[in-house]
Amino acid sequence: MASKFEICTSAAMCFLLVSCDIEFWKDKSPVIAEVDDSRLTVEELKEHENNASLSKAEWASSVEHWINFEVMYKEALKRNLQKDPVVKKLIKDAERKILVDRLRLSIDNSVNLENESEMQDYYKNNIDLFRIDSDSAETFIPFSDVKNQIRNAVLSEKQLAKEKVWLNEVKNTYSIEVYLQYLDSI
Repeated sequence: MASKFEICTSAAMCFLLVSCDIEFWKDKSPVIAEVDDSRLTVEELKEHENNASLSKAEWASSVEHWINFEVMYKEALKRNLQKDPVVKKLIKDAERKILVDRLRLSIDNSVNLENESEMQDYYKNNIDLFRIDSDSAETFIPFSDVKNQIRNAVLSEKQLAKEKVWLNEVKNTYSIEVYLQYLDSI
């Protein structure tokens, strides 16, 4: 008969196995290349190439590109380039831009066109944009030929308008000071 200690230990082990995120339980994508401790899996390679239909030579070229990039990255770290003040500023600026772009995507995600009449209104209100230079008569690019571009323009206008409204609301939650007198010294 099992002791209380053995039962408790077995129960604890079962709990740990079930609740932990254990690597060997996952279906791992095969590693296709390694550079020191960095690994490129088939899944990551496909994701990087947007699941493109490439030839074996093109896939091999993508792997080689990854290896070259990884070696250069590791060499840059080895040379402590990440500690250079200019590089630190570039990294910080890139991080800020990425976060703002991500926020914009989340704000703009719900913008859509109500119907095609919005695009037709844009076409009519901006007809000069669609004028074809012609000596004899006024000629315009047909609506059907520029429908996709108009759709993008209308969506962009709506996204900018929504962002402006959102930004004005959110700005009120921050303490903002502007010192215009220093513009003269620029």
